[in-house]
Amino acid sequence: MTRSRLFALAALLIVIGVGLMVWEPEGPEAECAKDPGVTSGFVDEEKGCPISIESYNRIREAESGPQWDNIGGLVLVVGGLTAGVVGLVRKPRNG
Repeated sequence: MTRSRLFALAALLIVIGVGLMVWEPEGPEAECAKDPGVTSGFVDEEKGCPISIESYNRIREAESGPQWDNIGGLVLVVGGLTAGVVGLVRKPRNG
């Protein structure tokens, strides 16, 4: 692979990786509690109703669990930086 292609690949990987890390996927939507006596203690301000316990647990799990888009973005950025370094230190082939 030529140097210019390695640099192009490195730039593409870095741009996609940073894009993945910046992008915020939409989480699960809050559902209103059917029984107003059994709620999570939080209120959905858009709908104006208390949030069910199950809905709150799904939201909390989505926010505190592993953020796979950030992990994938980091892997792509590291791969892009590695490709860039290889492009810098690799001797050009004489054909």
